[in-house]
Amino acid sequence: MKRLLILASIVAAVALLAPPANAAGSQVFALTAQNGSGENGAVILTPLGDKTRVMVAIANAPTGAIQPVHFHVGPCATLNPKPMYPLKNVDDGISTTILNIPIDKLVGQGLAVNVHKSGAEIGVYTSCGNIGK
Repeated sequence: MKRLLILASIVAAVALLAPPANAAGSQVFALTAQNGSGENGAVILTPLGDKTRVMVAIANAPTGAIQPVHFHVGPCATLNPKPMYPLKNVDDGISTTILNIPIDKLVGQGLAVNVHKSGAEIGVYTSCGNIGK
């Protein structure tokens, strides 16, 4: 329960403090639970020049779960199952990756961030978010 409150606080704080999507700076996108997982959350993209920090925060992630997460060609409703950009696995609800890609090549390009149940159950999607403008 404590972990859930911490994750919820992080997601809420980032969402409140992040600049609007059209401003320079971090951009926040919602992740919506899929397949009855209850795993909602956020993707926070932060520009770092020609790189982007990608933070994924999942509320209600299973305790101790290691979940693959990737950028895919989207949107979530018709997701291409082949990953475009792999991210570090979600570990206990959090993933942070630095991609060697500028933020403008990620946002508004028809991509989605998709979280998978596990490496063994890669075809089971637990959360997805469209990375739009």
